[in-house]
Amino acid sequence: MENFGRLVKDFPEQYLTCFKAYKASIEKKDRDNFNHFYRSTALDAILCDSGTDARVLGIGSGSGEVDSIILKKLLQRHNSVYNRVVEPAEDLIERYKARVREDTSLQAVEFDWRQQTAEEYFLTEEPVTTTFNLVHAVHVLYHVKDLHATLRNMWEQLADGGHMVVQIKSDNGVGGRLYDKMWEHFGEGDRLKSVFRMSCDIKEWLDNMGIGYDTSEEDTNINVTECFKENSETGMRLLEFFTLTPYIANEPELRSTVLEYIRNNSSVVGDQVYFKSVSEVVVAHKKQ
Repeated sequence: MENFGRLVKDFPEQYLTCFKAYKASIEKKDRDNFNHFYRSTALDAILCDSGTDARVLGIGSGSGEVDSIILKKLLQRHNSVYNRVVEPAEDLIERYKARVREDTSLQAVEFDWRQQTAEEYFLTEEPVTTTFNLVHAVHVLYHVKDLHATLRNMWEQLADGGHMVVQIKSDNGVGGRLYDKMWEHFGEGDRLKSVFRMSCDIKEWLDNMGIGYDTSEEDTNINVTECFKENSETGMRLLEFFTLTPYIANEPELRSTVLEYIRNNSSVVGDQVYFKSVSEVVVAHKKQ
């Protein structure tokens, strides 16, 4: 299947349309609690000592939605915050900059903008001259070229006593098991070289490196009712998002496999169908 898993890499504009459909389908109570982990007191546990200067590295920061939550938390505790943003998409960086201009509280942060892929950034930062108290990648590591090399580079740029935060699809959730099912039927080669990566892959690398970490999970309920309507554009975009595959209408076997899985792993409330997406936050700790 030529385009299996190639939505983000080869069809980025279509991916953004799919992502918008996904966000619009998130159940309201979960939308209100979006990125709850980053707003909660749980973030306090990964911050460096109060009063010191803080340095942050964001890999694939997008338009800054999660970054801004983290930075505001940091500003409550630290004298100054330096934030290096690594993001390849020019339009997302511009949206991030607009967010900073509109939110006066973020103007206290020193921003360092790097319009680069993770691979380009780490190549230009060798040898490492700046280290960071916090390095994070939120739903990004599906898309890097080499997962293990990226994790290693992130870890090398982490200061002693710092924390590396990765959020990614949980292998324990029904969404992660959907990845397994799709790869079993349609994947070829090494799954780690595809976009179908999960939290187990992060934890396995950390375990092999002897690095300690903590985890927590975040549930999101997605209204997938439109997926079961034959001519629904929204339904098609959602299926393309779940499978990371463009033009899924042209892939009847993939579409039917995914629909059957979603149907068997969803809950029905009235005439609405909900599918639970589970992501895992992995926080790795670098010893002093």
